[in-house]
Formats: sequence, structure tokens, C-alpha cells
Amino acid sequence: MKNKKILAITALFLSACATPTASLATNSLEVDKTGYLFYQNEDHFLRADELSIKLLLPAKDYAVPTYLNLLPNAKREYRSGYHVGIDFSAPLNYPINAVYDGIVIRSNNMQQDVDIDTYNLFLETSSRLGKTPDDIYNFILLGKSVIIDHGYAITSKYRSITVYSHLSSIPESIKPGTMVKEGDIIGYSGNTGTSSGALQNDKGAHLHWEIFFDDANNRYFLGQNIPAELLKNNIDLLFK
Repeated sequence: MKNKKILAITALFLSACATPTASLATNSLEVDKTGYLFYQNEDHFLRADELSIKLLLPAKDYAVPTYLNLLPNAKREYRSGYHVGIDFSAPLNYPINAVYDGIVIRSNNMQQDVDIDTYNLFLETSSRLGKTPDDIYNFILLGKSVIIDHGYAITSKYRSITVYSHLSSIPESIKPGTMVKEGDIIGYSGNTGTSSGALQNDKGAHLHWEIFFDDANNRYFLGQNIPAELLKNNIDLLFK
């Protein structure tokens, strides 16, 4: 009887220890993600060696930052969400370039910041929901922005789009349907869509930049599920 109790306790202990291990396997933590631009699972991922070309930096004198809070996957407590882009520390009205050839999908130079009370009301909505709704993110928090469709030119594996946000202004020539070339100026850095923009001051200017990869199943973002210790180095592989 005593031996049966010992066996039962041992089995229970081993079962409890196995639970985290199973969870780790589900999260694919055993995969070496060095060189990956994103990793969803064994069927949906992108490695740097699967790129057809490398990209120009969107703010040419500003490299990918090392501070993790400016990179993808960083928690954004103020809007109950996560960062899915890179914050380049470009100053106010710094020229922003198309990272590669493509077609402009969105250009909203006429967008105006809401007042700070309305801005905070949107953040309160996010807090109550426990997430950032797409409409609040896209039409309030991104501010003046340009979105470019690169088709399958960056990688034949996925359709790629890039997003340039918080711009102070956008040239009149940059309109939906416009063809742009790598290096073309598509806007100037600013703080629209931020609390500073809502307060109508010049603080906090930067470029928030995103790249997404689409397939028939989903949309993936640069850095998705990449460990913090690899993130900066892996992202650098995207750029020239």
C-alpha cells in the first residue's frame, strides 16, 4: 500500500513537471530562430535568406534601435496592446523614404489629430476591452500615414506591405495608386497620432514603421515570436 502511494505521488509530480514542457513545445521554443524575420509555426515563417532583396532604411541616417521598447513585441500598457513595428528616432520633419518600389495604398495627409480628451477616451476604450481595436489603431493612433504595397518583390513567399506612421506631412504627389521607387520621399517624420500630437506640441517626433507579410491564412509582422536576444540582429538582416 505504501509503495502504491509513493508511485501515485511520483506520477503526480512528473505530470505537473511535464505541463510546462508541453507548453514550451507548443510555443516552438526549441526552434533556433537565429536569422528568422518572423516565426509563427513550422509552416508559416520567413528567414532572411528567403528575401529577394534587402531594404533601404526608411530614415536613412537612423539605424534599427537597440532598445527593446522601440522594437516589435514590446508591451504598450497605455493602449492595452503590443508594438508591431520599429520606432526610428528621426527628428521632426526628417525626410522619410520608401524602403522599396511599390504602389501607395493609403495616404491621409488631411487627417487631423483629435483633442487630448478625445484621445484619452479612445485609450480608455482600449483599456476596457483589454486590447487596441483596429479602428482606433489605424485611424487615430497611426496619425498621418502612408502604406505601400510591394507585392511579392521583397520575398516571393509572401505579399509585403510597409507602413510609415506619425508623419508631420505627406507630399501631394503621394496618393493612393501612385507608383513609388526605392528612396522616394513619401513623407516627413512627426508626432501625429500620439498624445503630443493631440496636445499640438512638437515633442516626441519619430517614425513608427511596420512591415507585414501576407499569405492566404494570415498576416504576420516583422519580429513576430522572435526572442528578445535575437530580435535586433535578425531585423538588421532585412536592411542593406
